Amino acid sequence: MARGLSVPFDTGAEGREEMPERGWGRVLTSRGLSSRMLAGLRDAVGRQGHDTLLAPVRPTAKHLEPRVPMAEYVRRRRADGLPADPWLRVHVKAGGTVERIAPASMTVSGSLGQWRRWTGLPFDRDGRIEVPGALVPVHCDIAQDHAVYVEPNVWVRHRVVQPGPKADGR
Repeated sequence: MARGLSVPFDTGAEGREEMPERGWGRVLTSRGLSSRMLAGLRDAVGRQGHDTLLAPVRPTAKHLEPRVPMAEYVRRRRADGLPADPWLRVHVKAGGTVERIAPASMTVSGSLGQWRRWTGLPFDRDGRIEVPGALVPVHCDIAQDHAVYVEPNVWVRHRVVQPGPKADGR
């Protein structure tokens, strides 16, 4: 049994390669799907009668600087005043407000053997171990045969407009 998904894209658009070197990830980012997805979330929240969407945002470029504190990273701005991080920027451009850091949004702990299998890294010293893709280093404790990753995220608040009644009164 198998399942396949596809995303159609226009290879004839200006500045697009027919088969980008960065593969499907490049195709998805070139379609502007992040802003469409966020609009869909906001619409769904409004249809359910809520006036606020609170989004726990995982900044997409933070993993490139795992030792930079999240608060410092979030304060970074481009020349136009928008957040430097692409995903936070999508939220702010859509009207979201960065509210606060969620310092322990997700925790993953395991034995050193598990971390070695998960990451392919040796986990052979105490301290902070950088793991590709992780937003912050993983804390490794050799004596306890244990490592833990505590990922911070960012709370973004979106005010949502609830849809009015349809033309037929429903």
